[in-house]
Amino acid sequence: MTIWSDFGFTQSPYDTDSLPPTATGERLLVGRERHIRRLINRLASSSSHVTIEGEAGVGKTSLITIANYRMKRNSDKARGPLMLPLGEEFQLTTKDGVKLLESKVYRAIAEAFIQYRDELNTWGYGAPKVKDVNKWMNSPIVRSMSGGASIAGIGISGSRSESLNSSAAFAEAGLAKTVRSWIHTCFDPPGSGYFVCVLDNLELLVSSTSARQALEEIRDTILAEPGLRWAICGARGVVRTAAASPRLQGRLCHPIEVEPLPMDDAIRALESRIAEYTMGGAPPVGPIGFRYLYEILKCNLRNTLQKCEDFSFWLHDEGIVDADDLEHVALLESWLTLRSDEYANNANISGSGWGLLDDMASGGGSCNFEDCEAFGFSDAREMKRCAEELERQNLIEMAPGDTGIDAAFVAPNGWLARFSRSGYQIPRS
Repeated sequence: MTIWSDFGFTQSPYDTDSLPPTATGERLLVGRERHIRRLINRLASSSSHVTIEGEAGVGKTSLITIANYRMKRNSDKARGPLMLPLGEEFQLTTKDGVKLLESKVYRAIAEAFIQYRDELNTWGYGAPKVKDVNKWMNSPIVRSMSGGASIAGIGISGSRSESLNSSAAFAEAGLAKTVRSWIHTCFDPPGSGYFVCVLDNLELLVSSTSARQALEEIRDTILAEPGLRWAICGARGVVRTAAASPRLQGRLCHPIEVEPLPMDDAIRALESRIAEYTMGGAPPVGPIGFRYLYEILKCNLRNTLQKCEDFSFWLHDEGIVDADDLEHVALLESWLTLRSDEYANNANISGSGWGLLDDMASGGGSCNFEDCEAFGFSDAREMKRCAEELERQNLIEMAPGDTGIDAAFVAPNGWLARFSRSGYQIPRS
């Protein structure tokens, strides 16, 4: 039993996870047909890899997931190259290096060959013999050999011994070599088919310089593999800057820009979720309340859905599960007033800190510390000190750049604080 059944829904209509690669996910993706068409066209028609730029929470991952779902669904009747999505998305962080990424990619491709083996044969592609690698990948104990025999085409022989499944020699060298040979054999001639790989959240590498360096490091390895097509996405200009690198010219397409959904599309997205999961109940946040929240939170779909869910839990905690739409709107306004006042009455923020938040909100939601004088500060250090006050209270997010902390962005709770401080008026940039 969940709270959603009490409200008359099979599950949360405000879930913030990426949409699933299913027919349901496809129905719930609203307002992105143009982006899906651009993404699929570039994946199928260019030797350069696709890049996608858009702020966190705008729906980039769901866009890629549903595009991959369509390509997989249409694989058996496609006239162009075969496009098969891998079953996972990859990330690069400051903690995990490029070598670990490459190891994960080759393992995922091996698993995809195992998964798609029968379909590949049906479609007329030369599916590899995957038995040995399948056994190796899915058994906690593997046989390692030294001398001259072979496992899955890798020349190793002599005495046999049992070893754990994390055998570094095979995992890092043998598996990669085997997978590359499978790709070349299966997708022959070159260009007849690809695995589609996703490198998501490139902004986790902190700065555009480190993102560019990481992509340059894989330029001649997994970005050069003829049987792979990549969709690389990130926020805050990281992808755009990396794609402009001279060393990556010819490897990366110009970014597809993913903007926030227009209000009408955002409302349709909500209505599709309500229709998908309803059992006849009234949604805690319907179109009227959603519109209100979406404007306050600067048209960020994920943040708006999260606040809708927070409000739903508050309603249930208060025992309010049978209200109608108009009552829900009135209760949402009251709840928003309480929440926004909580954030705005924070005694840990100085007057200068609140002034910075107000100016950031009035200017569109961000600031660059090089522009300290425009925000009324004599130097960048004092401006950063005020920004750090706001960050500690989760009202803004600092954005590290190539020369340190370069900028900041208003966080969802910051927009709610601003809502209270503006007299409960929706801020206009």
